[in-house]
Amino acid sequence: MCKHIGERGKKIDDDIASLVKKGLDVHVQQALDVVRVIGNEAVHPGQIDLRDDRQTAMSLFGLVNLIAEKMISEPRHVAEMYAGLPKEKREAIEKRDRGGR
Repeated sequence: MCKHIGERGKKIDDDIASLVKKGLDVHVQQALDVVRVIGNEAVHPGQIDLRDDRQTAMSLFGLVNLIAEKMISEPRHVAEMYAGLPKEKREAIEKRDRGGR
């Protein structure tokens, strides 16, 4: 998923750090780290034991959905709506955001 939102997709910890530097919402960062840590422990046994833990698996799916919604679906929806505004209205908004110049 990190690769889909513009990161390298090689090491998720590095991708999350890059997103944080770009201003990633702390809740999305925490969700990514929960999925990263628990998922990694499930793949490479360590201290977290996920055998038969349906609730944790369902919670992780919920977090993945939240991440996708916040990082992919919401921005795309807003961009589509913004693009649908009349051109002169978008230009006025862009002028406002440049300080009226």
